[in-house]
Amino acid sequence: MATVIDGTGAPEKQAQNPRGRTRPGPRRPRRNRGNRVAYLLVAPAVIVLLAVLAYPIGRLIVLSFQSFDSRSLFTGDAPFVGVSNYTEVLSDPEFWTVVGRTVVVVVAVVAIMMTLGFALASLLTRVSPWARVTLMVCLVLVWAMPMVSAALVWQWLFQPQYGVMNWLLTQGRVFGDLSAHDWFSHPEQGMSLIIALIIWKGLPFVVLTMYAALGQIPGELYEAAGLDGAGRRQTLRYVTVPMMRPVLAILVVLEVIWSVNSFTPIWVLTQGGPSGETSTLSVYSYVSAFTANDYGKGAAISLITIALLAAFAVLHVRRLAKDGEVA
Repeated sequence: MATVIDGTGAPEKQAQNPRGRTRPGPRRPRRNRGNRVAYLLVAPAVIVLLAVLAYPIGRLIVLSFQSFDSRSLFTGDAPFVGVSNYTEVLSDPEFWTVVGRTVVVVVAVVAIMMTLGFALASLLTRVSPWARVTLMVCLVLVWAMPMVSAALVWQWLFQPQYGVMNWLLTQGRVFGDLSAHDWFSHPEQGMSLIIALIIWKGLPFVVLTMYAALGQIPGELYEAAGLDGAGRRQTLRYVTVPMMRPVLAILVVLEVIWSVNSFTPIWVLTQGGPSGETSTLSVYSYVSAFTANDYGKGAAISLITIALLAAFAVLHVRRLAKDGEVA
């Protein structure tokens, strides 16, 4: 054994091979260097997010522990009340009704959007180039339209007196005379139209992302599946879906977050009515803060919503990472 002196002055032995040559000591794993580089690359985005979001979120946290109402805007008196805002929210049956309604909306939006998105993305891989370009241009135009404009167009389409959809359905005699039918005065119909608007507006992002993911699947896998006698369903189940799982996982998380935070379509179409039966957590928080002038309660509802979304995202990603579906 050969003895060398390390950087601290302590003797260190190095093993020799049978020919008497000194073997090099163990090297540091290169993964540590890769981790440092990854952190350095992510650091600018993290710093910008902290600079933009740190104060608003901090102010929101402080506000949720205060009794802050319209009177406090003029007097500046907003005493701390501990967790009473959270206790009031969590003990309110209406809050849990809104949570359940939000879950129903999110599940419907994500399920329909992911199904339609995958179908349209698969269609893009099979049509001719000019049809693909035409469909992608239409998707991008829908995606680029501001949500307020899209909601106003949707409102005009289903307007009771001169809405285009009412006229078309009346002419088709599908559901009888709908010339003066008010869709948004019925909670189920109004919520269905809100869900349809959210899906229509968010579908382009899902379709284009899935289309890009489909293009990254090696063709050799499909050829091997064909040689093994796999049909379309088996190829979809054992080749396409497993290869797309990381992308699907990220899309699900993003769409859940965006669906929960959808405020504009609900507010423009129904303002949470009638009688609050179409409100979700985002609208419920806004109404509590700016209509009821209970800003502390509104802040508490917002933070509870953030906590629920963060818990869902962490649990979903951890489960996928445990199953080896995401890196």
